[in-house]
Amino acid sequence: MGFPSPAADFVEQRISLDQRLIQKPAATYFMLAAESIFSCGIMKDALLVVDSSLRPCDGSLLVCDSGGEFKVKRYRTQPKPHLENLSNGMKEKLPGHDVWETGAGPVFGVITYIINDARTGEFDDCPVM
Repeated sequence: MGFPSPAADFVEQRISLDQRLIQKPAATYFMLAAESIFSCGIMKDALLVVDSSLRPCDGSLLVCDSGGEFKVKRYRTQPKPHLENLSNGMKEKLPGHDVWETGAGPVFGVITYIINDARTGEFDDCPVM
């Protein structure tokens, strides 16, 4: 037997990425970015944490079904709710106002976190980082 460590009161818990990054496990998905989108801070092969239960707010990045392929698009509310295509800046109409309630439509989920591999050094040329 010994004496307890005087530093025992100051021991911190280990960091859990599950606790920090996932609010609703049943509605959370991990995806890899197929391409870099510098304006959003997404590098090729970045890990995207996507929550399909969230409603987006203005400027949220979404994963959307576009002809059987997932694409990242930005949600905008002005002048009326629409999606913004990040590759060409074009506005895309949302199919209906019940998209969030029914889950129908092109929106798969809201990107909550973007985890890039910082070892590549590609951030040096990225003006938004």
